[in-house]
Amino acid sequence: MAGIERVTEATLDVLEVLLQAHRDGRDVHGWEVKKATRRSGPTVYGVIDRLEDASLIEGHWEQQDSSDNGPRRRYYRLTGAGVPAASRLVAERGQRSRTKTQVPKRGLVANYGWRR
Repeated sequence: MAGIERVTEATLDVLEVLLQAHRDGRDVHGWEVKKATRRSGPTVYGVIDRLEDASLIEGHWEQQDSSDNGPRRRYYRLTGAGVPAASRLVAERGQRSRTKTQVPKRGLVANYGWRR
């Protein structure tokens, strides 16, 4: 895919969260993506950086007034080019998972005819 050198499972997890947020008409902040994907912060933010560099997502800082405590959050959303690209990649993931063959729990019955 143009702009992304590698599409990992973590990338697909992040894209799924962003697609759902797009369907819901909202932006998501990085910690929310981290929590939803159950991935580490460095993994999620690395994916977010690559997606932003590829112009598939855009980020913006939340607006805070002087009474707000805590650090500002950065929110993300898919761009116009990001929506179809993310949809395609996530759909391909779904097709791959539906076509994977079941591996026997023990032995290699399918290939060699033996099983313990």
